[in-house]
Amino acid sequence: MTKAGIYIHVPYCKRLCYYCDFHFSLNLKTREEFVSAVCEELRMRKDFVAAPVETLYFGGGTPSLLKVEELKTIFSVIRKNFVVQPWAEVSFECNPDDITEEYCNALRDLGINRLSIGIQSFFDDDLRALNRRHSAESARNAVKIAQKVGFQNITVDLIYGLPNMTVERWKQNLAEVEKLNVQHLSAYSLMVEPHTALNTFVRRGTVQLPTEESVLEQFNYLIDWSEQTGFEQYEISNFARNGMYSRHNSSYWTGEPYLGVGPSAHSFDGEKRYWNIAHNAKYIASIKQGIIPCETEILSLRDKYNELILTGLRTKKGVCCETVKTLFPDFFSSFEQHKKIYLARELLQEQNGNISLTRKGIMLSDAIMSDFFVTE
Repeated sequence: MTKAGIYIHVPYCKRLCYYCDFHFSLNLKTREEFVSAVCEELRMRKDFVAAPVETLYFGGGTPSLLKVEELKTIFSVIRKNFVVQPWAEVSFECNPDDITEEYCNALRDLGINRLSIGIQSFFDDDLRALNRRHSAESARNAVKIAQKVGFQNITVDLIYGLPNMTVERWKQNLAEVEKLNVQHLSAYSLMVEPHTALNTFVRRGTVQLPTEESVLEQFNYLIDWSEQTGFEQYEISNFARNGMYSRHNSSYWTGEPYLGVGPSAHSFDGEKRYWNIAHNAKYIASIKQGIIPCETEILSLRDKYNELILTGLRTKKGVCCETVKTLFPDFFSSFEQHKKIYLARELLQEQNGNISLTRKGIMLSDAIMSDFFVTE
């Protein structure tokens, strides 16, 4: 029996983070209608995943802006319409400012067993530069409160390559993570996305980004640090202690089906991808009319092959050569050619029939993946 996941996108924030290009709104007035619409979409799509749900993920936006009663309503609908395994991983993204002992207790009582805390940096000037609404101190306190309440699966987010960030400062950020004794770290290189305030600041010259050499040094230190502190790099940007991978995100990388609910949420059934409209008011209005406002793409064999390369090479496990040969025989010759080139350059390694990126290869991951892609 296969497994499935559910992702719920909560499209609200109290403040615009300068680097973020995810769908969200600062207008919280539609939140009540949004909760009703999400519940209705869950009912409408209860047959989308036939397998039992093993992962449930609340992302955003800022899920921790939802009140406990609103979350109770959503959980009630999920449990009435889907088979949720008792061992399911239930993840919930939080802003540090929203975490209180009372709120954490309520989350735990609802069955949430994994908290994802968006810290980004333990330096207040970095947080101000990103327009985050929490402080470094509230970030530390949020983790400690969650631990006190009994959460034993906590992940934090950090960003390297921030404006004016030095390697020394990045080392201090990682030292804070080690001190807090969390189970998981997601560490991302700052990306300047086109339609963001950060992009405008960079173009105007009001924000200076670190050099490519500095960012590379920060990444290299991250890998060294992870090896020394027991954090396994199981995906390019994700590190876990004691095998505590994000099971939900891992299901994306291994091609498991999942249902995405809410504005801008994506779904996958094994053959097609679906994505909801990225507009809160239009999403709510459409659901009220009994229409799911989504577009659909049927994946071609080429699409499936390219996705296998893209997701597989991001992970420590890598891509199984036999899988490529069996499922994509027409592309296997091209695959083998590129494999030989990158093995010879020591950018790929092969173990137990799987190819994966070497440490040197990770630095060039985008170029390597695109070389493997079949374009016509």
